[in-house]
Amino acid sequence: MAIYNLVTLAKTSVDNYDFIQADNSVSAKTQKLTLASLFPSLATTGSGGQDLFISVTNKNQLNFKGLKAADATKLSVTTNTNNLLLTLVEAGIDLNNCNNLTAGFLKALDFNSTTVGVNLPVNGGTGLSTINKGAMLYASADDVISSTTVPTNGQVLIGNATNGYPAWAGLTAGTNMTITNTAGAISLAAGLATLTSDLDVASYDVNLNYAGGASWISGNGSKEGLTVNADGKVFVGEDTPTAVFAEALNIKGNVRFTNNAAPTIKPTATTGTDVGMSVTLESGSSASGAAGNLNLTAGTASGNAAGGVVNITAGRDTAGTTDGYVCLKTYTGGTATAGLTVASEGQNVTVNTGNLVITGVDKGIIHTGSGVVTQSTDHTTAVTINATSGKITLAGASLAASTNAEFTVTNSTVQSDSTILITVQDENTTNNVQLSAAIHTVADGSFKISIVNPHSAGASSATASKIHFLVINNS
Repeated sequence: MAIYNLVTLAKTSVDNYDFIQADNSVSAKTQKLTLASLFPSLATTGSGGQDLFISVTNKNQLNFKGLKAADATKLSVTTNTNNLLLTLVEAGIDLNNCNNLTAGFLKALDFNSTTVGVNLPVNGGTGLSTINKGAMLYASADDVISSTTVPTNGQVLIGNATNGYPAWAGLTAGTNMTITNTAGAISLAAGLATLTSDLDVASYDVNLNYAGGASWISGNGSKEGLTVNADGKVFVGEDTPTAVFAEALNIKGNVRFTNNAAPTIKPTATTGTDVGMSVTLESGSSASGAAGNLNLTAGTASGNAAGGVVNITAGRDTAGTTDGYVCLKTYTGGTATAGLTVASEGQNVTVNTGNLVITGVDKGIIHTGSGVVTQSTDHTTAVTINATSGKITLAGASLAASTNAEFTVTNSTVQSDSTILITVQDENTTNNVQLSAAIHTVADGSFKISIVNPHSAGASSATASKIHFLVINNS
């Protein structure tokens, strides 16, 4: 038996020149194998894929790549015995990041259960397998979808509170109304003769079409009542009048207010320094006949009640002292001239032109505010009486013959240029003796009265006489 001296051979040194012997036990045939062919090699059989291995180390160590998820929120990689498990993490998939145009799925789809066959309403479906052309879907009960019948011409869906769902029905023509139904259209024609309820036009206009002829809002259908022309001027008249449109409001007939309110007729107040608008009440003029009268008449009372009062009140200046005044004018020639003026504040009455004429024989000047005063002590004692007319009762003292006495009258109404009229009411009882009186020393706020017994003999009695006076001021 031959003895061989074997040399150690490293795996990494094996090449194609190294062989091993193989003996066939049956044929006794001896063969050799290339030692390098006994080491494995790795190859990728597929195309366009990724290699699972990296390399072979020391001729027989296989180095494979690991398997790892690029995004662990969407894919997990685990092992189960000898298997690799790739699991899709459904909760991590965001369809908003996907393109539904190409993928063909919805971004949001929430079914409570898997639907097979007809999709029920609880799953977002209709619960119907078929629906007729022209029918409409409605909820006939909770979570139940039904379809209507196919409508005929002019039918519309009408709600029904009794059963809770709508149905096709036609419109019903009321009074003065005609309905014509055609394919795809409903024609409503009104033939208005009377109204069965109030007419409410909201913010819209009622056009009486004056250009086509006078139209009226009437109580009996005749040409009377109220009409408006194309300029917006209004005429109100009775007894089938001929309408005139001279002003914004034109009336034939009387104007009456109800008795449960006190009406006021006035323009709207202006703002700032704008001048307020004047109001003119003018009776009718005439081309050749007499003009109409302007009558201001207060109301008449019955029984023991008082009749109405005619009040003419001038305007007030609330921010100053220039209040208005009342002025009565008549014509002098062709000019309207003030005849009587009632001033503000003191309400002085001024006769601007003409005279104060009293024609009644039983009429005169009545001064209800006359003053009275009684002199004390004697005929030289001063008195105070602040009135434009009055009566001074003299002291009860006698006055000797050919003697005079004087006293001062303090009176706030007297001015230095006043005209003062006095008369003596002689009450003494001495025969053939009569007192006389005169005024002098007229000043602002006072004047003096001198009393005289002009007789050469006999003193007046001690009976008190009286002096009447009237103050006429110049301003």
